[in-house]
Amino acid sequence: MKKKTSKMQPKVSIIVPIYNVEQYLNECIDSIINQTIKEIEVILVDDGSPDRCGEIIDEYAKKDGRVIAIHQKNSGYSSAVNKGIDLASGEYIGIIESDDFVEPDMYETLYRNAKYNNTDVTKGMFFFYNPTAPEGSRDKIYSSSKDIDLMLAPDGAFRAAEWPRIVAFHASIWSSIYRSDFIKKIKIPQSAGASYQDFPFMVDVMCKAKRISVVKKPFVHWRNEPKQGNSTSARGKKLLLMAKNTKAGLENLKKSGYYDELKEAFFVHAFWTNINFFFRIERRYKKIYFEKLKDIFSSIRNDADFKYEYFRPEDRYSMWILLRCNNYRLFELSYIMGGIKRKIKKTLTKDR
Repeated sequence: MKKKTSKMQPKVSIIVPIYNVEQYLNECIDSIINQTIKEIEVILVDDGSPDRCGEIIDEYAKKDGRVIAIHQKNSGYSSAVNKGIDLASGEYIGIIESDDFVEPDMYETLYRNAKYNNTDVTKGMFFFYNPTAPEGSRDKIYSSSKDIDLMLAPDGAFRAAEWPRIVAFHASIWSSIYRSDFIKKIKIPQSAGASYQDFPFMVDVMCKAKRISVVKKPFVHWRNEPKQGNSTSARGKKLLLMAKNTKAGLENLKKSGYYDELKEAFFVHAFWTNINFFFRIERRYKKIYFEKLKDIFSSIRNDADFKYEYFRPEDRYSMWILLRCNNYRLFELSYIMGGIKRKIKKTLTKDR
């Protein structure tokens, strides 16, 4: 594939890693090429997809000179994204997952904010999108919790150490744009088949960014359709790689020099994410996963300065079991009971 050239540098290069998403791909690409900002470069990376994705991106490349179609052997999400970053010529770079789609003004709004605040990273909000829900209720603005909400972010530019919640928030690397000469020095870890590969990448980016800004408006429709059945791929051993990626994120944090400032935010993010994978994984792997979590969270076991600032009360109890006990079943039960308490409390609050 020969890279297209342009007389003017694109304002934003948008990278789309693609694998086996034929039914969603047109909606995704159409939402990008129809952006209100026209000076864009769209890099579509077909990661050896077995369906018609390769043909689809070639058709777009023929019709629109801003579109670049890349084909490679199946190497995984990180490889596809890194390939796009290497080829990108834009002033800023964005990443969009190929089963999602975006609002028409996303890149113009983020670009203007980035230029105004002279940022390394400018992050937008996003919708939790369920296309199977009744019309009118398919989009819900995503927020981790009432305390970890991008609406609370400072106005203007800041460092992660000045507002640690940016690290606690969902990684969502696809809701941001990054200054090109900044992001080209940072790569997503090459771990083909791994889950949540963007976590260590997000930690590295947020620790290294000298100027971050947030646009308090949702742009990305993050697709979350109910899973059909209990496939091995959704529950199997590869989910253990989430623990590996969390460990990599922790190493990035320790090397950054901002461990003390960001540890509260990092560990609550790590807890909420891993608990989801822990419950999804098959029973035969739970003990192994539990041991990996004990190793990751051992950093705070005897840390008298760790305040569990962003943890819910019931989560603190689960953390106590994780750090002090060796029974993964008790850890699992404690979190289930915490969930029941949350539901009861929520119901009583509504009744009142």
